[in-house]
Amino acid sequence: MLSKITRGVVKQPHLVMLTGVDGCGKTTWASSAPNPIFLGPENGSGQLDVARFPSLESWGDVLQAVKELTTHEHEFKTLVIDSVDWLEPILYANVCEEAGVANIEKVDGGYGKGYSVALKKWQELVALLSNLRAKKGMNIILIGHVEVGKHSDPTLNVEYDRYTLKLNKRAAALLREFVDSVLFAKYEVFTKRDGMKHKAVGDGARVMYTEWRPGFDAKNRFGLPFQMALSWNEYDAAVNKPPGASIEEIKADLAELVPQVLDDELRAKVIEAIKKAGDDAAKLVAIKNRVQVRLGA
Repeated sequence: MLSKITRGVVKQPHLVMLTGVDGCGKTTWASSAPNPIFLGPENGSGQLDVARFPSLESWGDVLQAVKELTTHEHEFKTLVIDSVDWLEPILYANVCEEAGVANIEKVDGGYGKGYSVALKKWQELVALLSNLRAKKGMNIILIGHVEVGKHSDPTLNVEYDRYTLKLNKRAAALLREFVDSVLFAKYEVFTKRDGMKHKAVGDGARVMYTEWRPGFDAKNRFGLPFQMALSWNEYDAAVNKPPGASIEEIKADLAELVPQVLDDELRAKVIEAIKKAGDDAAKLVAIKNRVQVRLGA
């Protein structure tokens, strides 16, 4: 084994899960990936000119589609599962049919055993997706919807609201661990003082977050900026960009972006922020990302 040791960064196809609020453009984001094909019961891609598998009728259809992508010759570079939470009822129906019961809660006598059986089937799908990625070099994108739920933080002894993947907790944990990036997408919202109160305002800018915060789940293994424009091309470029961009490169990027800010007041604020940041790379990158988000809007 010592003779087979390798060094350096291993470039692999993208393996990412994009979650977020309804209607913010998750499916459109995935459609911008290289030559995608969509798999799933949701019709979110119906208005997009993309390839898609026929409507799923069973869990077996899901597995068969992934197997055929792995074993057959085809032109596709990206598999998009849209969405994982809409697959869950199909999976539960399969588990119930095999157990001869009408409800997932009654599988093998109940007590949560049905969800354990379902988790094994999720693991089977994950294994097939890993094999597809390894053998065909395909990108894998998982899309998921979110819901607001209560979260109890044992370290702070407090409870607060947060967005969570609309999926069984054990299945959601499996998929989060499987992917390289979990991205959370939403419309950008600001608070603005209105007399003695603050009100929420927004102009439709769509952003995605790459790191965990109390309000949502996110992660990445690439040192990505915390906030990015909801753009596949920007995500791809950020993941594949060599680490350690110099201050000069960051400032050069900002010099190209600032003139594109047409609002005089906003442009002045950006210039002032750049001056205050000095040679702090982290602050300059944060400014760059926010400018890109505003221009994207």
